[in-house]
Amino acid sequence: MANEIIKYEHQFEEIRSIITMHREKALRLVNEKSLQMSWIVGKIVSNRLKSNEWGSKVVTQLSEYLRTKDPSLKGYSRRNIYNMVTFYEEYSADGFTECLQRQALPDFVQTGTAQMDGNEIVQTTSAQLPQILYLTTTGNIQCHKIEL
Repeated sequence: MANEIIKYEHQFEEIRSIITMHREKALRLVNEKSLQMSWIVGKIVSNRLKSNEWGSKVVTQLSEYLRTKDPSLKGYSRRNIYNMVTFYEEYSADGFTECLQRQALPDFVQTGTAQMDGNEIVQTTSAQLPQILYLTTTGNIQCHKIEL
């Protein structure tokens, strides 16, 4: 049997490397989507909290609602939802997006327009995920610490 494996080892290794490569790609994609989901949920909750549409009690109710509607959902405690808000706010802060723009990465910064007080128009920016997360975690850009 050992001789048979040795005989086909090169072919087996080719198949093993294909499996490994695709498994790693799938894990990166799942991680990317998870980060995007956390950022989007954080954005929604942050905006509702800042507009005073929601208070901390509503965030607790959201956590309980998610747990009741789908018990298989894990990781959506009140604390984790607030972590998503922090995550969104950190990676959308003016200091962070300005840092990206200074480093000539305008493709990663989205500009949006919001109307406030009926007359005044304010332009806001936010960073695109997950490209920015990859660049910040690999050390290709240095925007890790953001003062809010």
